Amino acid sequence: MGQQRNFVACPIVRDTKTVPCFLAEYEGETYYLGIQQDITSDFHPPQLKHQVLVEGRVAPDPRVPRICGGIPLQPVSISVLKEVNLACDTLLPSEPGIEAPAAPRGAGPASRRAESGGAPSRSLAGRQEFTVLYAFDDDYLEYAANQVVTEAAAYAQRIGASEVKIYGYRATTILSNGNRLIEKAGLAEKRARNIATLLGGLGVSHLMTDWKDEAEPGDGLTDPSRRRVTIVVTP
Repeated sequence: MGQQRNFVACPIVRDTKTVPCFLAEYEGETYYLGIQQDITSDFHPPQLKHQVLVEGRVAPDPRVPRICGGIPLQPVSISVLKEVNLACDTLLPSEPGIEAPAAPRGAGPASRRAESGGAPSRSLAGRQEFTVLYAFDDDYLEYAANQVVTEAAAYAQRIGASEVKIYGYRATTILSNGNRLIEKAGLAEKRARNIATLLGGLGVSHLMTDWKDEAEPGDGLTDPSRRRVTIVVTP
């Protein structure tokens, strides 16, 4: 198992002949975060003028090649911090021999045809729990999180759910240097209420909303999975 790296740094944008690469430096080493793709990608590029929280694991095999000049982290979670930091403005020019990996789909929302319908993509029956994940200290839903909410709504309507319980959490992240980052108070409630509003707008009834005010403890390994809302659908 590779070593975990959790740190806060300025993102670095490296130009290439195809798409930009995003990097970050920590303790004298450069790490590869991802490339610019469309909105359906699991990786969402960070913003310059803001620091990012990077949570990822170094591949255990030292023979894994660098990407765009950086050590790849897999899996990796990227959270843009809200505070403006004007020092985060590094753009590196394209260099011979440093190329971006092939993108399964290009940049821009129109590069992939929208999938039709909101039906669940897996066969479901009985009581089901759906987990919506968030970036650190945020309640914004990325594409994948929106798909989870849509899937939960479709399932609840299909089975005529007797109860849909929404439970919100906020969490702690432990950095590699031992420091702790704790999500702001009130975020668990805000996340839960936002999801309830979305589900109600999708036609789901019998909603119950609750949240845990106390921040979930961190362990430095699974912290991104604790920033969540769970949707429990009961027949």
